[in-house]
Amino acid sequence: MIPELDRELPETKKYLLSVLESLDCSLTFMCGSGICAFFDMGQKDTFAFRSDMDGLPIEEKNICEYVSLHRGRMHACGHDGHMAMTLALGEYVNSRAGLNHNVLLIFQPAEETLGGAEEICRTGILEKYNVTRVFGIHLWPFKEKSVIASKPGAFMPRSAEINLHIRGKAAHGTAPYEGNDALYISASLIRSIYTEHSQRPGAIPHFPRGTGDIPTAPPAAPDERTLIHFGKMESGYARNVVSDYSHILGTVRAFSDEDFKEITDLIRSCCRRIEAEYGCQVEFTHSSGYPPVVNNRELYREIHPVLEALPSYEEMELPLMISEDFSFYGLYAPAVFFILGTGTGIPLHSSDFDFDEDILAAGLELYIRLLG
Repeated sequence: MIPELDRELPETKKYLLSVLESLDCSLTFMCGSGICAFFDMGQKDTFAFRSDMDGLPIEEKNICEYVSLHRGRMHACGHDGHMAMTLALGEYVNSRAGLNHNVLLIFQPAEETLGGAEEICRTGILEKYNVTRVFGIHLWPFKEKSVIASKPGAFMPRSAEINLHIRGKAAHGTAPYEGNDALYISASLIRSIYTEHSQRPGAIPHFPRGTGDIPTAPPAAPDERTLIHFGKMESGYARNVVSDYSHILGTVRAFSDEDFKEITDLIRSCCRRIEAEYGCQVEFTHSSGYPPVVNNRELYREIHPVLEALPSYEEMELPLMISEDFSFYGLYAPAVFFILGTGTGIPLHSSDFDFDEDILAAGLELYIRLLG
């Protein structure tokens, strides 16, 4: 009901504290509105459970009693559900004495924007409490309700934002030959990148198989798949003026640094070729992005009996192609990430995203069982 954006989430923080301050835990504040709640069981090691907190700049279209109260902001990625599960775990831990491990609950802002996970990890909080494993859950619309799923090893790819800026030459639309049409060049560049990438083994096809005229890449191992996608372009000033600029925004995904370098090199090569062909200027930049989410194989093996005992668990064959800054926790401690099915088929980041809150009981049960 109260989705907020990025790092500063005052109402969300206030709500979380209304529960956490009633529990027997030590609170640490960081990363804007981030909260870490430590439950001291007198043990040497600590199990951490992470929830993201931030919403998205999306106008919600749902009509329900818990619809967003903030115009243009929405929990369209399930972070409200993640927080609810983690708060419920805190209440469970608070009611139990003699647990075999200390517990750290991490409520993290800025998952959707700046990568708040990295900032939290760099505070040293995991080392301070001797965190020996980190767990997290993300709601997932394309699994049946209450199904928990994961896999060992590569689970989600590295991601980065890519930006292409094309500089052409303006002219009147009745004399396009006097200019250098950045809009036309943009179309050529996008097609060039898609076509070249499509021939790389493991490339995610840009069109459904058997449609379009861009060839389909040969198959590859699941963790060798790569993706290039452009989702936004701005170009020109008026319908009867040759555009002298274009800005193209997109994303890339890859599971290894080597593959990431190869596809960014591919984009750079296409840019240079288009510059030579059209006599324009093309600037290519990209963010460093999030590392891939790699579930620790040894930890996964250790908890596998717990997973098999769940009412509904599925070990996935293929990794997902979404990205998550949960990956940073795995650089500091053994970590395993899970998805929890909503069964709706409504994609994440949709204006009508919703779920039955009863599924959250399955996530809480997983967390409780992981505590041992």
